[in-house]
Amino acid sequence: MTTPTDVAEIFCDESGHDGENLMAGTTPVLAHSSLHMDLEEATDLVAYLRTKTKAQSPELKAGEVVRKSYAIEELFGAQGKLVGKVQVYLVEKAEMAAGKMVDLLIEERAYAAGDNLYDGTTRRMTRALYELGPQDLGQEQWFSLVSAFTSLMREKQRKGEKESVEGFFEKIEQARQTATNQKLKLVLNILADTRKQAEEFQADVANGDIMKSLDPLQASLMELAHIWNQKLKRPIRIMHDAQNALTDKVMKAVLMTATEKMPEEYNLPDSRFDLREIKHIDSKSDPRIQLADIAAGFTRQVAESALKGTANEERLAQARRVVHFNSIWGHAESLDQIRPQEMFGT
Repeated sequence: MTTPTDVAEIFCDESGHDGENLMAGTTPVLAHSSLHMDLEEATDLVAYLRTKTKAQSPELKAGEVVRKSYAIEELFGAQGKLVGKVQVYLVEKAEMAAGKMVDLLIEERAYAAGDNLYDGTTRRMTRALYELGPQDLGQEQWFSLVSAFTSLMREKQRKGEKESVEGFFEKIEQARQTATNQKLKLVLNILADTRKQAEEFQADVANGDIMKSLDPLQASLMELAHIWNQKLKRPIRIMHDAQNALTDKVMKAVLMTATEKMPEEYNLPDSRFDLREIKHIDSKSDPRIQLADIAAGFTRQVAESALKGTANEERLAQARRVVHFNSIWGHAESLDQIRPQEMFGT
């Protein structure tokens, strides 16, 4: 008999992960999927999908399912077998990059000065950068500026030369000279005064004290674990497909954030919840990871189509049933298309 103290296992996988490479990766969207389902039900569903799709691979993959319209309807339609059992957290990477410019530089500057920006100011600054930047600076200069930021603030960069503090602030100055919109110019002026914070961040990177601050997985995993805890009213254990970016250090940080009270000076609400453990699991060993992979692949495909303005209404309606309500998404038109009407699909 299940009791409220039983630990609920949530099975997770992702699609479109480029690590800290938010601006020049393989896809503009990360879809981080989570599933809560009994093993027997998941085993039967995967076996059924394999038969219906004539899948030949050793494990069922998203690509074998998402191109089959009838399979998608059975999984994500109004009575879909995954509806209510899956949540997919979406990250539009350009929006996240703009947010991190505020988070890692402007907020740190405010904190050092004893100021509190948690009154909606940070959100307004992010919106100004994301929405007004491309319009006022032009897409090329905007992309160059944000790409320089993500290069500078990354823990590691495997290809090309990592941006320098000097090079980034030269681009900030160029953007200030170009900008005509006063809201954007205000944010750029504040960014221009964050050199100290950028230099301190680089020192922390060199000392090994920084942990992939631009990688979306940590934030998305927190949100997924939290919403399942709210829905199920039970402690949560995350079972995640093998993912190199989820190091022991990262998983420990997620657990600490979920279970320990933030310092008072952060002026943040107490959002602790009962997250017991995060474990890696081989997708071949459990069909629930395979179903999470299918949900991630399908939802990312629809989200990218929405960004391009090419998504059809049937697919959008299907995706809305599983999208996390608090996903990181800046593009206003596509947000209206993919945002769910309720906190958790039913």
